[in-house]
Order: sequence, then structure tokens, then C-alpha cells
Amino acid sequence: MITQLLYTSASRYPRGHPTDFQILAEALERNTQLGVTGYLLRDLASFCQVLEGPGASVDLLFSEIARDTRHDRVVVRMRRQVSERAFLGWSMGYASLSPVDAEFLATRFADGRGGVLLAFDRVGRIAATGS
Repeated sequence: MITQLLYTSASRYPRGHPTDFQILAEALERNTQLGVTGYLLRDLASFCQVLEGPGASVDLLFSEIARDTRHDRVVVRMRRQVSERAFLGWSMGYASLSPVDAEFLATRFADGRGGVLLAFDRVGRIAATGS
């Protein structure tokens, strides 16, 4: 089984700050080492990320993210076991969220578990199109 974890966090810096590139570069390297795939979405002030892989690797990465001073108010939105990866081939994909997608995700997260599953599906569609 594969562990999938979806979290959100507020960024301490606005989108486009050099720390965005640092986070992405570190994620590409670290995820490859640990056999983790995923996708990072960025709006003006926050992140939404899916990590998937062996449970211990996902948990290790998430604990590092939760302590990372570039993130604030880190919240796990979903953690589940699945039979296959949704982001196979992406050691870490990246896209900017449109205002419409950002509003949709925020609304779904407020709706509880059912809303989080809809948000996860939306993240997958964004990843599939690259925007």
C-alpha cells in the first residue's frame, strides 16, 4: 500500500520569492532519495501539497516540512492508504494555483472529509494539465 498525505500551509513569503525555488529543488532531491512522489501547488500566500510513497518516508518528509520555517500553520487535510500512486512519475510536480482553484480548494477544505476528497481530485486534475 501507498500512503498519501495532503497538507496545506501558509507561506512566510509571497509567491515568487526565492524560497519557492529552494523548496522545489530540495523536494525534487529528497523525494527521489526516499521514493516519494507528489505535487506542490502554490497560490499567492500558501501551499497545498500531496506526498505519496512508503508510509515511513512520507511521515519523515512531512515532519521536516512541519518544522520548516518557510511554512506556517501546517495542517494535514488527509492521510490515507491507496493501492497505487496518483502522481507516478512526479518526484515533485509544481504549479501555481489560479484564484478560482485556490478558492475552490479553500472551500472544500472547510467542508470536511468529503470536501478534502474533492480537493484531492482537483489537485490531480491540475497536475494532469500542468496548470
